[in-house]
Amino acid sequence: MKARPFVCFSKGNLSRLPIVSVALAACALLTLLPGTGPVHSAAALPPVKIGAAGPYSGDLSKIGLDGLNAIKMAVEEANAAGGVRGRKIEIVEADDAGDSSKAILVAEKLAMDRAVLGVVGPMNSSTVEAALPTYQRAGLPIISQSATKPSLTEMGYKVMHRICPRDDAQGPASAKFVVDVLKAKNVYIIDDKTAYGQGLSDEVEAALKASGIKTVRSQITLEDRDFSPILTRVKAARPDLLYLGLANPAQAASIIKQAAGLGISVRFMGGDGLKEKDQLIAGSAGLAEEMYVTTIGRDITEVPEAAEFIRKFEGKFGAMSIFSGQTYEATNILIDAMRRASTDPTKLTRALVMEALGKTAGYKGILGFPISFDSKGDVIGAGIYVYQVKGDDFVLVR
Repeated sequence: MKARPFVCFSKGNLSRLPIVSVALAACALLTLLPGTGPVHSAAALPPVKIGAAGPYSGDLSKIGLDGLNAIKMAVEEANAAGGVRGRKIEIVEADDAGDSSKAILVAEKLAMDRAVLGVVGPMNSSTVEAALPTYQRAGLPIISQSATKPSLTEMGYKVMHRICPRDDAQGPASAKFVVDVLKAKNVYIIDDKTAYGQGLSDEVEAALKASGIKTVRSQITLEDRDFSPILTRVKAARPDLLYLGLANPAQAASIIKQAAGLGISVRFMGGDGLKEKDQLIAGSAGLAEEMYVTTIGRDITEVPEAAEFIRKFEGKFGAMSIFSGQTYEATNILIDAMRRASTDPTKLTRALVMEALGKTAGYKGILGFPISFDSKGDVIGAGIYVYQVKGDDFVLVR
C-alpha cells in the first residue's frame, strides 16, 4: 500500500473540510487536554442499591413481607423524585426467614455486592446479632426498624442503627404499667427463647422483681404448637397476669385460645411484636379481648403525618402490619443519608453513607417525632405506649 503524504491545512483549506470531520477532531483534542474528558450524567451511571433483609418466608413472613412492601414504596417514590442525585435506586431482596444462620448468609450476599450502600433490616434481634460482624467487616451500614435487644448497640459496631427504642426502655415501662395501673401481684412470664422475646422478658422480669412482684418464668420455642403442658403450670400458679414475650403474634393467639380451652381466666400482656390485628385479634377468635400490648412509638394511624402513607400503602398492598410504617421511615432515612453522603453521584461509598446516616438529626417523617441517632446508633426521642384490644382493634390506654 502506498503511504499517504502528511498534509498541513491552512485556514483556507480547513474551512473546506466536512463539518463532521472538524467536530470529531475537536472531540479528540478535548480528550487529550489535561483536566478534560467525557462528561457523565448521573442517569448514565449504574444504580445504587439498598439491601432489604428480613423474614420474607417462615412464621414471621407476614410482618416481613409487609415491611418489604414498605421498602418498595419508599424506593419507588424516591426514584420518581430523582433517586440519589440522579442515580436510580434498586432493591436487593434478601430473605433470612428470621433465622440467625440464614441471616449470616444474607449479610455475606449483600456485602459482596459493592453497589449495595446500605441495608434496611434485619428485623429480628437474633438475626441482627448474628449478622452484625459481617456487616461491620464490610463497612456496610444497616438501619433496623424493629430489633430491640439492648446489646446490639453496645458492642461497638459502627454500622448499627435503629429507629426503635431498646428492650431496656420497653421492659421497665411495661413493668411500671403492670405495677401502677394493673396492680398485679403475681405475674407468669412466657418467652420464646428468641433474642427479642427472651430479651424483652428479661427486662420485664427484672423490673417486676425490683418492685417486689412475684414472677414465674417458662419458655417455649417458635416451633411449638401444643402449649397444654406449660399452660397447666400457669393454671396451677394462678397468676394475676400472663406476660407473653413472643415474636410471633399467631403463636400468642394459639396460647390464648388454648388457655381458654383449659379454663384459665387471666389478663394477658405482650410487647410490640404482638400488635397485629389479623394474627392476634382475628387469630384468637376474639379471646384476646382486653389484652394489653406495648408499642415503640404511637400507632401511625393516630399520627397526622402518616395519613398519606397509610392511604397509599393500604390502597396498594392492603392492611398494614405493626412495622410497615417503621420500615418505610427507616428506608427514607437511609435514602436521605445517601443523598447527603456526597454532592458528586460518582463518589458515593459505604463509608460516606455510614457517616451521613450516623449524623441524622431531627429527621421528620411519618412517625410523629423527629428522629436522631446517638453515638451508638440508638434512636433519640421515641416513646413507649400501651394499647388494649377492644373489639377488632387496639385502643390507646397510656
